[in-house]
Amino acid sequence: MNTRLRVAFVGGVECVDRQLIALGDELGVDVEVHHGHMKGVGKDRLVALIARAHVLVLVTGVNSHGAVGVAKREAAKSGAEIRILKFCGSSKARALLSELAHARAA
Repeated sequence: MNTRLRVAFVGGVECVDRQLIALGDELGVDVEVHHGHMKGVGKDRLVALIARAHVLVLVTGVNSHGAVGVAKREAAKSGAEIRILKFCGSSKARALLSELAHARAA
């Protein structure tokens, strides 16, 4: 049985997170978003999110050094592929999700 591709976007997508999730549904990709906030339970949620993901899209333009460090470390532990982008608007995210979905299908 083929499991759906899980893509985690961390940081920089607060304005387009609902669009990303809807697009993921259209493409058969599970998309989850973490805004990079590390206070309170933020770190625990980030760690859990990356543990579930096949691909981590790390948007560094607005992320704290702490979130970037934790995300990279957790992706290395879990074996998630890492894509690092300085910025990620809706068109770039759409193109990336399409690319990942098509690569998974091939």
